[in-house]
Amino acid sequence: MQYINPIEILGLSNVADTTSIDNEIVKKAKRKLFADIDLSDNGLFEYYGLQLTKGDCEKVIDELTNNDLKEFYLYLASNKKLNNFLVNGNDDVFINFKQDSIFKLPEFVKFISPYFAPKFDKALLNAFENEDVEQTQSILKTSFLISQSEINIAYKSVSNNIQNRIDEIAEIKRDIKNEESVYDEDDIDEVVDLVVENFPSDILNCLPNYFQSQILKIANEINYLNVVIWDNFDNTQVCNDLLEHVLTLNIGGLDKPTFQKNYEIVRKKNQERVEQEKNAPILRKYAGYLIQTKTKLKEIEDKTTTPTSLLSWVNSSISISDVNNLPSVFDEIKNQVALSLRAMSVEIWNSFSNIDVSIDLINKANNITGLKSETRDNLQDAKKQLTELKTKIDLANLVRQRVSTPTQTRPVSRPATTTKSKDDNSGCLWLVGIAVVIGLIVWANSNKSSSNDYPTATESYTAPATTSDNSYSNDNSTPSTTNEYTPPAESQYKGNQLKDGASPLTGCFGKGIYSGNATLTIKNGGNSDAIICLYSISDDRTIRNEYVQKNSSFTMSNIAQGEYKIRVFYGNDWNPELENSCGTKGNFETDVNFSEFDGTEYFEDSDRGFTNATITLYTVAGGNASSSSIDQSQFLENN
Repeated sequence: MQYINPIEILGLSNVADTTSIDNEIVKKAKRKLFADIDLSDNGLFEYYGLQLTKGDCEKVIDELTNNDLKEFYLYLASNKKLNNFLVNGNDDVFINFKQDSIFKLPEFVKFISPYFAPKFDKALLNAFENEDVEQTQSILKTSFLISQSEINIAYKSVSNNIQNRIDEIAEIKRDIKNEESVYDEDDIDEVVDLVVENFPSDILNCLPNYFQSQILKIANEINYLNVVIWDNFDNTQVCNDLLEHVLTLNIGGLDKPTFQKNYEIVRKKNQERVEQEKNAPILRKYAGYLIQTKTKLKEIEDKTTTPTSLLSWVNSSISISDVNNLPSVFDEIKNQVALSLRAMSVEIWNSFSNIDVSIDLINKANNITGLKSETRDNLQDAKKQLTELKTKIDLANLVRQRVSTPTQTRPVSRPATTTKSKDDNSGCLWLVGIAVVIGLIVWANSNKSSSNDYPTATESYTAPATTSDNSYSNDNSTPSTTNEYTPPAESQYKGNQLKDGASPLTGCFGKGIYSGNATLTIKNGGNSDAIICLYSISDDRTIRNEYVQKNSSFTMSNIAQGEYKIRVFYGNDWNPELENSCGTKGNFETDVNFSEFDGTEYFEDSDRGFTNATITLYTVAGGNASSSSIDQSQFLENN
C-alpha cells in the first residue's frame, strides 16, 4: 500500500489551513498537475522517486473530499520527516521524534497505521540486525502510531528473523543428539559464540511484550541445547556459559526459576571441574612423589641406597615451604607427605641406625603446617623419642671415649681400670640395645599409624574423591548422586494443543453456565495458546473457560447478561498429566502467563438486543484492550 500525499502533488503544501483548500482550488491545481504530466517526456509525475500516472494522482486527490483526510494530509505535508518516512521509509523521522497533539486522535492513527506499519517493520528489522539498541528504542517509541489491526505487520520481519535463528539452534541440537553434528570435543565451545551472536540480550531485551513468547522459546531452545551437549560432550563450561546467557534475557512468567535452578546446578559442577583441572598439576606432582616413596622405602630396607642418598632425594623432590603454601584443599596431601617422611625416618633407623638422618627427616615432617591433630601428635612423639635416643647415644659415645683414652695417672694395665672399662662397654652395649628397642617401638608405632593414616607409604597414591569430608579427587568422571544434574528431557507433549472451545479447567471452576444470547469472539493472533475465562461479578466465580489455539479464533456463546472480568491463561505445550494449582490434571508446560483485562465488561441480553463482543489477543499482555499481569492464585480464585 503506497502512501501519496495529494496536498504535495497539487503544490498546496504552503496553504495555512484546510478551509483555504476548497473544490475550486483543488480543481485548478489538478488541471495544472495533469498539464505538467502531459508535457513531460514520459507522461508520468515524479514523486520521491516514484513514477505516478494520472490515475494514481486522481485516486489520491479524490480523498480530499473527506475533510478529516484533508486535515491529516495537510499536517503531514508540514511534517516533512514523517511524510517522507511514509513515502520511502527514510528513518530520519526517528531522530528527536516529537509528539504532536494530532497523534492522540484515534482517527489519525487509524489513517496513518496502514502506511506506517510496513515502513516501521523494515526500519525495526534493520536496527535489530545491526544490534543498534539506541535506534531500536527510538523506533519502538513511535509504535503508538500503529493500530492493533496492523501490529502483526509491524513486527512481522523481526519475528520471522528471530524464528529463523531459533530454528538454526534447534537444528544444531538435533544434529548433536543424533550424533551427526559438525562439532566435536575440540570446537563445541564455538556453539556458545553462535548462540550469543544469534541472541544478543541487549537488543532482545529492548523488544516489547509482543515478543515475550519468542524470548521464552529462545531460552527453552538454548536449555535443550545445553542438555544434549551435557549428554554427548560432558562439557560443563559450555553448558555453564549457555545457561548463563539465558539468564541475561528478560524471561517472564514461571519459567525464570527453572532456568536459574538449572544454571546453579551446572555452575556448581563446572566450578568443581575447573578446580580439579587447576589442581591437577599439583596432584600429579605430589602423587608422583608419594608413589616414589614406596620405591625408596624398599631400597632402604634392602640397603640398596644410603641414608645420605635418600636425604638428598627428599630435598630435591619436595620443598617444605612449597608444601606449606598449598591451599587448604590440599591439607590431606600435607598429611600424606608428613607421614611419608616419618615412615622413611623410621626405616632409616631400623636399617642403618643413622640417628642424624632419621631426626632430619622427622624435623622436616614437623615443619609442615596445617596437619591433622593426630598426625601432629604422632610426629611430635616420634621426634621426642628420637631426640631422647640421640641424647643417650651421644652420652654413651662420650663415656666410651673417656674410658678408652689413656692418661699418666691411671695406667691401662691396672685391673680396676680394666674392670671399669669392661663394665662401661657393657653399659654402652646396653644403651645401644635400648636404642634398638626404642627404635623398634618407634617403628611399631609408625607401622600402626601408617596402617590407619598413611597407606601410601607402601601403596601407590590414589587421591580420594571430593566429598563433604574435605577429601579430594582428580578423577574427571561425573561424580555422584547428591547434586547430580539431570537435565530436563524434551517433553512428549511439546506442541500439543486442545481443540478450540475445550474447557480444560472445569475441575478448577466447576461446570460452566450456558444461558443467554450474548457472545464473545476471541481472535488469538499471538504466539501462545490461551484459555479465556469469564469471571462473573454477580456470581463471584468463573463461569466459563474456553481454549483458543494461537492464530485461531473462537466464539463463546450463550453468555447471560451481566458484568464480567475477562482473564486469560496463556501457554504452550498442553500436558494433560501435569498438575495445576487447583490440584487437578492439565497445565501448560511452557510460556505460562496469567493476565486480566483492565476494568470490567458488560454483556447485555435484553429486549433491546444482546452484546456481540470481540477481543483480539496479540501478545501475552496486549491486544485491543489494556490488560495487566496477575498471579496464578488470583487467576484461579473461585469464591
